[in-house]
Amino acid sequence: MKFSVVVAARNEGAQIVSALKRLRHISRASPMELIVVDGASDDGTADAAREWADGVVELESANRGAQWDAGARRAGGDLLFFLRADSQPPADWQQALERFWLTAASGAAAAAFRVDYGSGAGPRLLSAWSNARARRGVIGADHGLCVTPEAYAASGGYPHFAELEDFEFSRRLSRRGRVVLLPQVTHAAARRARAQGALSYIARRVWAEARYRFGAEPGRLFAAGAD
Repeated sequence: MKFSVVVAARNEGAQIVSALKRLRHISRASPMELIVVDGASDDGTADAAREWADGVVELESANRGAQWDAGARRAGGDLLFFLRADSQPPADWQQALERFWLTAASGAAAAAFRVDYGSGAGPRLLSAWSNARARRGVIGADHGLCVTPEAYAASGGYPHFAELEDFEFSRRLSRRGRVVLLPQVTHAAARRARAQGALSYIARRVWAEARYRFGAEPGRLFAAGAD
C-alpha cells in the first residue's frame, strides 16, 4: 500500500523540519509520499519543509479544511493519512494502518489513532475527552485520520472551514460507515488547548459544535473565535 501523508501547517517554521525528519525516520521510505500544505505562513514554513517533503502546496489564506482538501487532491496514494504538523504518529503507524485496512476494515469508513496530550491533569483530561469522542466517531485533527481516496471522494472530503473542519468531516464519514479508533497513540502538542486551559477549551469547542449543529454559519462562528 502506498501512503499519502498530508500535513497541514501554518507558522510552524520553528519545528517543521524536526517534525518532518522524525516522520521520515520512523516511516518506511517507500511506498510513501509526504505532502505539506501551508496556510499562508509568514515564518518560512513552506521553504523549510521543501527539503523533507515530496511536495509543498501553498495556499493564500489560512484555512485548515482547505489545506487538507488541497493535499488530498494532490495525493496519489492508496491511503490518505491526514496529520497536523505538531502531532507525532506512533512509530509503527504504517504497519498498524496496513493491518487494519487489510484485515479488519469491513464496514469502516476511516481509522485514527488514540491521542495523548501529555502529563498533568489538564492534558490528561483533554486526552480522555478527545479519545471518548473519537470512539463515538468524532475524530479531532490531532489524532491522525486515515481514509481511502474512494471514501474521501464519496463523503465530499474536508469542508473548507478554518475550524471545525474535522468535526464536519467526521460527520460525513460516519454516514458511510464506522470511524474506528486504533489502540496505538499519537502524541500532540495541543498548544491552543494548553494556552486556554483544558476545561475552557472543551467548553468552547462543545459550544461551537452545538451552535453549528443548530445552523450557525461557520464563518460567523469562526469570526467570533469560537474555535
